[in-house]
Amino acid sequence: MVGGYMPFPIFLATACALSQRSGFDAVIRDSIAMGEGYDAFYRYLEDFNPGAIVIETSTPSLRNDLEIARTIKAMLPLTVVIFSGVHFELQQEGFLLKHPEVDYVVYGEYEVPVNELLIAIRDSFQPKGLAGLGSLLYRMGDGVIKTPAHALADLTDLPWPQRTGLPFDNYYDGVCGLQRPQLQITSTRGCPFECIFCVWPQVMYHSNKYRIRPARDVVEEIASNVALNPYRSFYIDDDTFNVNRRHVLEMARLIKERGLAGIPWGIMARADLMDEQMLVELKDSGLYSLKYGVESADQAVLDEIGKRLNLERVKKIVSFTKEIDIKVHLTFTFGLPSDTIDGIERTIDLACSLVADSVQFSIATPFPGTRMYEMYQDRGWITTHDWDRYDGSKSAVSRTDHFSAEELERFVHMAYQRWGKAKSGHMTGEFRTEFRDRLSARLCDGARVLLLQCATYTLTQELLRQLNDMPYEVHIMLHERFVDVFAGMVAPERMHVFSNTADFRYELLHDFAVGLRQRHQFDAVVVPYSNPNGSGYDEVERIALLAGTMIAASVGNDGKIVK
Repeated sequence: MVGGYMPFPIFLATACALSQRSGFDAVIRDSIAMGEGYDAFYRYLEDFNPGAIVIETSTPSLRNDLEIARTIKAMLPLTVVIFSGVHFELQQEGFLLKHPEVDYVVYGEYEVPVNELLIAIRDSFQPKGLAGLGSLLYRMGDGVIKTPAHALADLTDLPWPQRTGLPFDNYYDGVCGLQRPQLQITSTRGCPFECIFCVWPQVMYHSNKYRIRPARDVVEEIASNVALNPYRSFYIDDDTFNVNRRHVLEMARLIKERGLAGIPWGIMARADLMDEQMLVELKDSGLYSLKYGVESADQAVLDEIGKRLNLERVKKIVSFTKEIDIKVHLTFTFGLPSDTIDGIERTIDLACSLVADSVQFSIATPFPGTRMYEMYQDRGWITTHDWDRYDGSKSAVSRTDHFSAEELERFVHMAYQRWGKAKSGHMTGEFRTEFRDRLSARLCDGARVLLLQCATYTLTQELLRQLNDMPYEVHIMLHERFVDVFAGMVAPERMHVFSNTADFRYELLHDFAVGLRQRHQFDAVVVPYSNPNGSGYDEVERIALLAGTMIAASVGNDGKIVK
């Protein structure tokens, strides 16, 4: 519940660089990362007046992206609108028939076929000449033609992503406290495993092929970008970084040789493919944190979904990872096909027993185009086709024979509560004393204190309980989805609820925070962090200082006062 995650648009930026290499006057614009509103975006577009625009869409953003396309067509009817991205409907001929605002669709991995389409448009090919292009849907008479999928790109042929014009300091994956500005790159694509829920190999690549960039090229990309901008960390955004052991060890060696080991970095990895030597070499090259996907404590469930994970190996590797002081983030999923109450209880117990720094509990989301979606659709388990809700975190879009959608949502809430209690550092008597003393030294009795719900809600709940025992008038600022979580802990008139953004974006919450200060004259604000050091919380702290006179205390997820 914080602006701590903003992925860099690798595919779109690579497509931009590729089109520039082909001689196009191409630019990339990321309005979300820029915090740009619709009016400003449309003004920019009107001034630029592009001959073509490529929009990368996704399942949860599709409805909004189509509305943008309609607006563009109304403003600039001669601009060619091309859709790409990770959504199964893009591969269906009916999509173009249903949406006249879209001129072409390039499905799957799209950088190379988009570039070939742009060249064809530039060279005035007639529609019949498009048949030789791959991964393309285009209109022909009253119908739509779909060409066969383009071959997957040789990663050595792709240019580095275009970063000029993008807000380099806004892209960020703050796993376990990685600091920003952060450089995000990739070193591989694909995954050889066959998890039924994973959308990338099934919808984007149509393949389980694992492709590796030359390690030296990856490290040169890191070094070149670090020389241009003051990055404080980098994140290698591979689906599974450690599939190829030789690649992992070469990356670690070259990072050290290039003098980059002093920059903290992170990865997503598979725990049962790790070994002690890899982890030691990675740690020596500056690896600060990593994510391991565990999903379930039930081996039968893991086998059924194609994960094929060795749980005993996972436990040993997680323990060793922490032993050598690499921070660990674990992910778990509820609502998998054969999940039972007992299985989910054991999964929560496993999460609480492993020595992770942070966790994520998600609701299984059967994204359209995946084998999971087909299975759930065939069994009548899909509860909504409202694609806006297919985000994998806020709400369930399916049920199983054992759980309703609402029950799955409750299990996620319960899991975070239990894990929060297991991470009981913030509940110690020593912390309570320090927290009370810190506030007492800065505030008078009766002071108005605003608590921000910008971290794991179990931490915020504990801070609220302690604040309620102090002689202050306590308020809380929170997103609407947390209202039920804090009901009964604070009076309704002291709950200040926003809904216009899913996290703490400064531009979007500026007026809201200023209004709170004008109405309530808060003496202080308390800011909980979802990591130990508060990295990535710059926007949150700016909002806090808009709403109150000062930040009286900032508390990390390890139960320590940071500031």
